[in-house]
Amino acid sequence: MSGKQLADIHSIDNEIFVAGELSPEQLQQASQQGLRSVINLRMPKEKGFLADEPEVVKSLGMEYVHIPVNPSRLSSELVAQIFEQIDQLPKPILMHCSLGLRSAGIALLRTGMKWGITVGEFLQRAEEMGLDFDARPVVKEFFLDYITQHLERRGKVNDKQE
Repeated sequence: MSGKQLADIHSIDNEIFVAGELSPEQLQQASQQGLRSVINLRMPKEKGFLADEPEVVKSLGMEYVHIPVNPSRLSSELVAQIFEQIDQLPKPILMHCSLGLRSAGIALLRTGMKWGITVGEFLQRAEEMGLDFDARPVVKEFFLDYITQHLERRGKVNDKQE
């Protein structure tokens, strides 16, 4: 499943939904299903980037935020910026990128940090969604390290699995 796009919109919790590359028609469906905001994590030069996505989303009555996330430059500061937008935007939110790895990973981090998550639980949830983080080792390492560091600050034991 290496490099395969997240085919559907997946619910992370009752506030965040995630997807890979979206078409204007899928954005319209999201609006019709009651999603109120869109966070686009795609880099502008990525293949399939919708230059008119802000206009499409706003014309559908949804809020729009674009936070370009380079997969090889993920950082705690960038994740904090995305978490802040999630906290501020009307919910439910649809967060997307090209394949779904960045959006799902960051959404799982937010939910996991809120309720507590281990590396094993993170990987299991990603696998259940059909995501292959092994195809993007730098992204996988960032997410696993982020979880480990967060749990260490809370004094919890981790079940780090590679």
